Amino acid sequence: MSKLDTLKRIEQVRGYKKDEAEIEVHKAWKTLREEQEVLSVLDKLLAETAADLDGKKTGNIVNAFELTIYYNYIDMLYKKIDDQTLVVAQKDEELQQRQAVLIETYKELKTVGILKDKVIDEETKSKTALEQRQMDFAYLSRLSRQ
Repeated sequence: MSKLDTLKRIEQVRGYKKDEAEIEVHKAWKTLREEQEVLSVLDKLLAETAADLDGKKTGNIVNAFELTIYYNYIDMLYKKIDDQTLVVAQKDEELQQRQAVLIETYKELKTVGILKDKVIDEETKSKTALEQRQMDFAYLSRLSRQ
């Protein structure tokens, strides 16, 4: 098997790995967006609940039990937001890692392409040199016969 055939197969395998890495990055990005959306919903829910609580406080009739429920709910929302923030950070780190893998596969694919081009240039030069030698030999052998 020639160098060129080997490099073509390596390039094909690297292309498959690149496609796979692109799919993984897309999946990780989609998951990150979903987790960020959940965090956004929790933040919005917290803001709405805090506004409701402020509205209840300014009202004349305030039930202590109702306030306790609001404070417990707000405390639970803060905990969920903290947990979701950690999940978002984890998913972001996962996305960064997959992007690094994708960049590495792009570099490998580019390197194989450059190497393949060099092999093609070398083969072209050797074929050209061989043809030139054959033409020179044919010319010189005609001169020696005359």
